[in-house]
Amino acid sequence: MTDPRWALLQDMKPALLRRFGEWGVLRVEYVSAFPLQDDAWVWLGTATDAERDALTGTKPRLLSEARRIAEHHGFPAQNVSGVSVQSEETVARDFEGSWFYALR
Repeated sequence: MTDPRWALLQDMKPALLRRFGEWGVLRVEYVSAFPLQDDAWVWLGTATDAERDALTGTKPRLLSEARRIAEHHGFPAQNVSGVSVQSEETVARDFEGSWFYALR
């Protein structure tokens, strides 16, 4: 059976994309170890390395916003452990286009 927290995370994706889309975010992924751990890490995907690099210095703000959105969708804010930003450009170049490998 799938942990119900995955459904909460999936429900958050459109809100995260709306919130961060103006900054070039085109994709949202998550890393978590449900049910062994309660937390999740949010990965925001941009098209280019330049867009990714522009967001790197804003991680405290990204985390704050991601936690606010999580809480609104029923996922405990304190369980969003962090936010990472990665680009499609890097995934294509360094991970053979695989987000699976990039998130590992």
